[in-house]
Amino acid sequence: MTTSNFSSYLKSRKADFLADNGEGWTVVMGNEAGDLDSLASALGYAWLRSNTSGKAIAYITTPKEDFALRAENLYALGLAGINHPFEELYCSGDPMPSQVSQFALVDHNVFHTRYASPTTRVVAVIDHHEDEGQYKDTPDPRIVEPAGKLSTLLLSAILIDTQGLKEGGKALDVDREAATFLLPHSLLAHNEEVSASSDNQPITHLPSVQFLSATLGEKKLSVSHLSTRDLLRRDYKEYAFSMPASDDATQSSKVIRVGLATVPLRLSAFFASSNYPVEEVKDWLAERDLSILGVLTTFRNKKGKGRREQLWIVKATNEGIAENLWRGLEVSDELELERLGFSKFVGKANATDESEDEDAGEVTTDEAWFGESYIARAYKQGNASATRKQTAPILRRLMDLFTSDAFV
Repeated sequence: MTTSNFSSYLKSRKADFLADNGEGWTVVMGNEAGDLDSLASALGYAWLRSNTSGKAIAYITTPKEDFALRAENLYALGLAGINHPFEELYCSGDPMPSQVSQFALVDHNVFHTRYASPTTRVVAVIDHHEDEGQYKDTPDPRIVEPAGKLSTLLLSAILIDTQGLKEGGKALDVDREAATFLLPHSLLAHNEEVSASSDNQPITHLPSVQFLSATLGEKKLSVSHLSTRDLLRRDYKEYAFSMPASDDATQSSKVIRVGLATVPLRLSAFFASSNYPVEEVKDWLAERDLSILGVLTTFRNKKGKGRREQLWIVKATNEGIAENLWRGLEVSDELELERLGFSKFVGKANATDESEDEDAGEVTTDEAWFGESYIARAYKQGNASATRKQTAPILRRLMDLFTSDAFV
């Protein structure tokens, strides 16, 4: 399928779906963070399901106004001939027809309650995150296991999600096999070195693959134009936990909302992203009605080594949860966290890597940095390979403990 035909195909599918009011269609949804692998997986599986199991359409969970936050997505979509994504893609903000009842989940395995109705069915799950054990009976297929991802767009998704199929990284054999299969069907197949490549050679040695990987990486890290609020919502996921009702029968259960934002900057640069970064963080907490916000940073130091930091802000009214959150995070062998003093990074956009070697243990005065309404702590993360994919399950287990009857 040529890029122009793909664009026309997507427009046609969107028009047919809306004309049918969604009846008889399966909506294929990626996760709410809207990264490239989620977007490409939704498009890829919707196309596959349409050709094997009936009518299906990809639902892109990124709001239209947020597309500009991910330059790598726009770049990859452009390579696939999707130059006007709001016209060609079915996106968040477009109407959800009343007759939609079947959903397929890709790149996540828990259906968001905002789309639920009494007739809703999850008919497929394809994911690589921690299995939360839902929808064991109805989905076909139900595949929840580690992998990088589900022809130019899909290849781009694999490359960006596995750091260019880097040896010793997160890429698995299934990722390499999928990329090798996709390459001759992608736009890169027109390059002479691809046509002449041997089946026995890894595709990562090809200049065109290396160039695509590098370009996608640069686009992904191109965030200097984004404000603090933009950085928070660019790669964001939200979770809800119910506190048990009190003994007072008139009191209903309370919902604790937790947000996790992945930011491709060190904390010093994050706090230099606007004139009033602390106020923008507090505004985001209020806008999303969050009890807890975690900011997970990822960046490279001057030597090119991957580094991570974490910032956690908790409403002061949840002080008991805050203390147990700190304790649970700080004892995690998977994260290897050490306290960071806010003075190390707030107001220091050009902070050097020297702080990485400083003693981070004696920090006791930072918790009120966001004012009396919040308690905050920052950490240097010793295990730089632990992403949100590892942090989120740790958070979920801690919150499940906090919100249990035994804890209350």
